[in-house]
Amino acid sequence: MSLFIPRHVGGGLVGPRRYHSLYTPRKPLLHGTMEANENIYNDDDLGNANTHHIVYLHAGQVFAGLRPAKKSERLVLDVETRPTSIPAKIPVMDEQTKRRIYDLAFATLKYQTLLEDMLVDSGYYSYNTIPDENHSLIMVILCDMISRHFAKLPKTRDDPIIPYIQEIEEDLIAHTTKLNASLARNRIKFQARSVEHLLPEAVREREKCGSQIPTYAWVNELKSSVANVVAELEEDGYQKLGCLDLLEEYTFAKDTHCSNVLVFSAQQREELSAHDLVKSGSLIIQDKTSCLGPHSLKSLLNEGEDILHTMVGSGWTTAHIATLCNQEKSTIYACGVKTDEKLDQLTINMERLGIHNVKLIKEDFFELQHTDPRFKNVKLALVTPQDSRSGITNPVEYIIHEGEDASILRELSQENTDEDKLDGLVSRHMDTLKHAMKFPRVQAVVYTTCSIHEAENENVVTKVTEYLNARNAGSRNNFRLIPPVLPLTQKDLENQTSDRFLKINPSPLMGGCFVAVISREDEALTASDILARAAAKGLCDTPEGNNNNEEEKAKSKRRSSKSKGISPKSSKSNLNKKTPTKHMRSSKSSLTSKISDSSSGTSPPATTQRKSRIVRTASDMFAHHFNKHPSDSGEDIVRMAPEGVPQTQATIQRIQPKVLITQPHQAVISHPKPFV
Repeated sequence: MSLFIPRHVGGGLVGPRRYHSLYTPRKPLLHGTMEANENIYNDDDLGNANTHHIVYLHAGQVFAGLRPAKKSERLVLDVETRPTSIPAKIPVMDEQTKRRIYDLAFATLKYQTLLEDMLVDSGYYSYNTIPDENHSLIMVILCDMISRHFAKLPKTRDDPIIPYIQEIEEDLIAHTTKLNASLARNRIKFQARSVEHLLPEAVREREKCGSQIPTYAWVNELKSSVANVVAELEEDGYQKLGCLDLLEEYTFAKDTHCSNVLVFSAQQREELSAHDLVKSGSLIIQDKTSCLGPHSLKSLLNEGEDILHTMVGSGWTTAHIATLCNQEKSTIYACGVKTDEKLDQLTINMERLGIHNVKLIKEDFFELQHTDPRFKNVKLALVTPQDSRSGITNPVEYIIHEGEDASILRELSQENTDEDKLDGLVSRHMDTLKHAMKFPRVQAVVYTTCSIHEAENENVVTKVTEYLNARNAGSRNNFRLIPPVLPLTQKDLENQTSDRFLKINPSPLMGGCFVAVISREDEALTASDILARAAAKGLCDTPEGNNNNEEEKAKSKRRSSKSKGISPKSSKSNLNKKTPTKHMRSSKSSLTSKISDSSSGTSPPATTQRKSRIVRTASDMFAHHFNKHPSDSGEDIVRMAPEGVPQTQATIQRIQPKVLITQPHQAVISHPKPFV
């Protein structure tokens, strides 16, 4: 197929121009693209971050795989040359080059309408021109030219040159004046102060937050400790701060929600990636939205319990879970390893981090049987579905560090959401959550997304909980939504719309995410057991109410023993031994003194109703966060949750003091002047 691109001289169309370099024999590269001369472009050049031709080549491939239908009404596309919806995979390169490739492809997607209008309005494309395979390459080169204000790039001797990319670049440079004039007309037409103001407002806000979001990294406590990592960073010139708002170059702070997460400024992202701590596996760079799920699991995990992870993804979230639990007593089963290549890569990463309690499963999560003996000790599950990623503000960094598919660039480059695709995702989320709760010994499921859509978050967990309870009608082991135990601040609590979930909207500090916990209400597990478990892990203080209850029980036991004339310590020995006459006289005198005390107005303690068996509920689990204490004015006030658990009306009702019921005959005895 011959390829034609119009060439203009003096403002008039003189005819098509053939790129003869395209017809020279070349061996195929990725996805059918053509490689330049072998002695000019080889594998060694892939790692060269200084070449812009290689960036153009792979950015054009990514854009070709992601490009939706044409957005300009003035452009005609040939159906046969439309790209597929599967983005091309980038070969192994350094992180800086990958970032440049994805940044350029993402920018081209955002400005697709503008670029297509410029190519037609400037006369580069005539009105009857049908773009060919080089259209994606032309688009990414033009987008890069606009970002540098049509300035020429400096050339170096070591910079490899791809001939047909060089010809396209020179042809666009020859039309710089007309392309620049077309750009100015578009800005005047839409009254845009800059090129960025040509984008939709929602896209601009997301891009603004993404450029300011800090870099998050969690400490691998199997390799080092948080204190040692902080000390090593300070030796390298970093300064530890106490507030995230003051972050700047060569500074860091500890995260408020996750104890092993450190926060760095956005400017330190590339330099931090080359740090020895990151290369050795002691510090793992990962988005904070992926760290809340593992820490929510940690608060629910008991010693020796196993965990099931529904989607392994890049493996960093699974590795984070493994570092938070006991390597010798807990096992993490991770699903979603589709290829042998992915299995080998994940195995290498786990070994590099010192993890040996993760078992990678090649089967799809829906293929797992609930009766499989491998999962007989699985008590917790982490559901991380393939959601819309609408809460991600910096998709390029998310792709690089999470190993995410580049297809999220297409959705995040647009203002509107594809409702049909969203409905399909919601249906799959619900199926995944239902399948996770079918495992008979699973006590709780943590559901996390990087989405801000209510349909993927609140609606999914609410409907699934209602469905499971309706299916298990009459059973005592129902399911209940409980808030995740995370140390939230007062500001975080004020921003919550519900006390059963944790939802964070995108901001300059972090991306948007959603966390919910669905717990099985096992009657055999009381609230005191749950509180004792949390206190043993150091997640909360020992509830004051428990100590008071134990003291009251001991006092009532002593009172009942005294009323029978038996000492609590020697009650058993007194029953087996014969009591001397002297002791009998003392017991008579003590009995006489008790009767005289009762006649003087002192009454025995009133008996209370027999307490019913405590049922494990969401309010009982977090009742210790709302202990009452006297204020300066003398009134009892309810303390706000120190661990960030929202306060509910049900919780307030449960912590009210219990009323002691007094029998009628006891009321007569308790009278200050009783009848004789």
